[in-house]
Amino acid sequence: MTMAEVKSEDNPAIITKTVLAAPLGLMEASAQYRIEYPSTDGVKGTGSRIDTAAVFLPKGPTPPGGWPIVAWAHGTVGVAHDCAPSLNPRTLRDSQYLNTWLSLGYAIVAPDYAGLGSEGLHHYLNARAQAWSSLDSIKAAQKIFPLSNQIILVGQSQGAHAAFASAGYQTEYAPELNINGTVLTGTPYFNENSSAAKILSPVKSDEQEVTGDPKIPYIFYIFLSEAAKNPQLKAEDYFQDKALPLLARANELCITPLTEEVMKQKLTVGNSLKPGIQNLLISAKASLQYPTLKIDHPVFIGIGEADINVPTAMQKQFAADVKAAGTQTSIHLYPGLNHSGTVNPSLRDSVPFVLSRKE
Repeated sequence: MTMAEVKSEDNPAIITKTVLAAPLGLMEASAQYRIEYPSTDGVKGTGSRIDTAAVFLPKGPTPPGGWPIVAWAHGTVGVAHDCAPSLNPRTLRDSQYLNTWLSLGYAIVAPDYAGLGSEGLHHYLNARAQAWSSLDSIKAAQKIFPLSNQIILVGQSQGAHAAFASAGYQTEYAPELNINGTVLTGTPYFNENSSAAKILSPVKSDEQEVTGDPKIPYIFYIFLSEAAKNPQLKAEDYFQDKALPLLARANELCITPLTEEVMKQKLTVGNSLKPGIQNLLISAKASLQYPTLKIDHPVFIGIGEADINVPTAMQKQFAADVKAAGTQTSIHLYPGLNHSGTVNPSLRDSVPFVLSRKE
């Protein structure tokens, strides 16, 4: 472990970096590290904590002024400490995606988010907590690596939520960062009109109905986050008996095994949730919502037409509302592509978008 004697004004904690083992790395990286850095507790809104991230540097000579940055906000992995992306091999999908940016000469700063790889439960989809931790990871990486202040925020699924929240909070929380653009795919969206009926509408495919609903794990994680803030919440007020045993394990199961169990047990909205789930979403809504839809830099929004994890209708409404708020948007719909399948094909449009933002 290397300890960087760099201290922030707000937090005296030291930033540390550790070389990532090869299985946890990326093929196009010349060097790769896991860092621990100081951040502010975004759930409470105050208090210091130590969060973690991975940093990947491109191959070739460092350009004058340092490498431009793609700040990669990852999709749902779970809420337990050991689900952190920096502690696990990247998926083939994410490796392909991130290697593309590395090959184009962008360094990758990849925050884990508070509670993943660090202390405490990860508060799933808490916009402020994700944003503050992500923005602090960029600031920390800039202090100990040859990185420029030319930054693109990039996120998928939960990561799109984190990236757009980061764009919204950046002007007040990290005004020193120069964000040139934001790239999103599979973006969750919660507003005053959000309801359980809309968000949790049953998947249309008969086969999916029989094998389970992949949105159920997300509801488990949201409940765990709310219960951590309010221990008075009772699971049986929101979940049917069929779902309770798996909910009890959701705080330790990462997303892949949890989803596999949901499918195996054929858990659906109809057999797993109670009407009270609407009250849960109402109580959680404040933490799920973005601070603003008006962003002062261009935003790329990629939408899979066959997405059932984050319903396509939700994403279309998000894109329309962001555009209506006055944000410069580049909106792309990908026919026939699902939640995961949209990620890499979207590069054909998002790479030109990002390259056009180079200063």
